[in-house]
Amino acid sequence: MSLPKIKQIVKVVKLSDETGEESFLGKSGTVIYFDYDCGCGQSYPDDPMIGVKFADGKIEEFWKEEISY
Repeated sequence: MSLPKIKQIVKVVKLSDETGEESFLGKSGTVIYFDYDCGCGQSYPDDPMIGVKFADGKIEEFWKEEISY
């Protein structure tokens, strides 16, 4: 699975673990960054945390398998 592009609209479709906030399920937002250094087990270049900004201004990070695009 390839990565979405910066500024691409994505939708949260699942949560991979218990740290995910269920209130984001089903919501759409815009990809604003890729994080390779937060210590969550991500790897460069194919498995970053993906920063998504929502209409209410909140920003949350997701794995690529948690979003659809």
